[in-house]
Amino acid sequence: MGIQKGFKGILLGCVLASSMIATVSAQQVFEGTSAVPPAFAGQTRAPLAPKSPRYVVNEFVTGLNRPWAMAHMPDGNMLVTEVPGRIRVVTSDGNVSDPIAGMPAVRAWGSRGLNDIILDPDFEDNRMIYFAYLAAPDGVESDNSDAAYQKSNAERQEWNALSREEKAANPWGIWRVARAKLSNDNGSISDLKILIDTVPSRMAFDDSGKLLITTQRKSPMGEPNLKGTLGMILRLNKDGSVPDDNPFVGNDDVNDMAYVIGLRNSNGLSKNPETGEFWAADQGGDAGDEINVIRAGKDYGWPYVSYGRMGGTKPVGTGLTVKPGTEQPIYYWSPISMAPSSMMFYSGDMFPAWKGNLFLTGLSSMHMSRLELSGDHVIGEERLLDEPGHRLRHVSQGADGAIYVIEDMPMPRILKLTAPEPRN
Repeated sequence: MGIQKGFKGILLGCVLASSMIATVSAQQVFEGTSAVPPAFAGQTRAPLAPKSPRYVVNEFVTGLNRPWAMAHMPDGNMLVTEVPGRIRVVTSDGNVSDPIAGMPAVRAWGSRGLNDIILDPDFEDNRMIYFAYLAAPDGVESDNSDAAYQKSNAERQEWNALSREEKAANPWGIWRVARAKLSNDNGSISDLKILIDTVPSRMAFDDSGKLLITTQRKSPMGEPNLKGTLGMILRLNKDGSVPDDNPFVGNDDVNDMAYVIGLRNSNGLSKNPETGEFWAADQGGDAGDEINVIRAGKDYGWPYVSYGRMGGTKPVGTGLTVKPGTEQPIYYWSPISMAPSSMMFYSGDMFPAWKGNLFLTGLSSMHMSRLELSGDHVIGEERLLDEPGHRLRHVSQGADGAIYVIEDMPMPRILKLTAPEPRN
């Protein structure tokens, strides 16, 4: 299938079936499929938000192979990653470039390969970009083509059948975060520098120009290794070094790179423009997905505290939802998983009714959630784009206030949400 610009527009309204908030406090997760009670009123199952005004959905780009993330450039174009290992430039009218040259070898499979991408805060001056990828190990060739991706998917099945010892001796790949300089013609990258080997999800820059990286620690088994880099948000200088003002610097029990600890897999990271604080959307296993306000040096509890379950019905660990010394999420989903894959505070003028709202894309939930906020509280929720069978990977806002959404499967594409033309 060739890459092409889509033209099909659809005028949509929005529907959400939701219950009123529970007001019961609890400290223990109960087995079963009933909702886990909250620690405080308004922490889950917000009321139905007022229905959104009409909007238009266009197929902006089709034909990409597993697009994963978007980064909007100052000139109105965007960079889009494809899991097999390619970055493409998409123009404001939906035209797609050839792959950018100079990318390192990626050993991709499924949705794992080349993932998140962001721009340097000083991109207009330095042309630096940052991206997360699964590097091919020594001795494994990859040209980041679709053929290499198909071959890699087949090899992954064979690798999965190996014993633990065999896997340790033959690692699949190396997760990395790197930076590189994008050429002025957007055709290639140079000056590649690996900043860290870790298992990243999302990235962002804080107001001081420090790089934040969310990292994964999905398994609840075993004690967390706080001297490692997993299950945290890391905070680095642009060159990968550790900032002197990181909250755990000097603590021998925690990695100096850590900014916060106790997370599972935060696939959403965005700054609240009202407060300047970062919020993270953390996947909680089987439901229990959380929204957390990120504050330096805090512990968010995983795997000791969770509103989720593992294996469908069993609570995580001891089943605690409250534990002294750990932070509570401001909102969570239970008993159905949201499976958040990205989040964005809307600040544009195209949709005045949505200004200040929080948007999250969902994978297994197959919809985009719009949350109305009052300070740090969710006061209403609405489902958008809830077409059955469609996993949503990433949401972002363009300079014109339009909203762009990557659909992961079954038809990888980028959707564009705009306001309808005024009626005469």
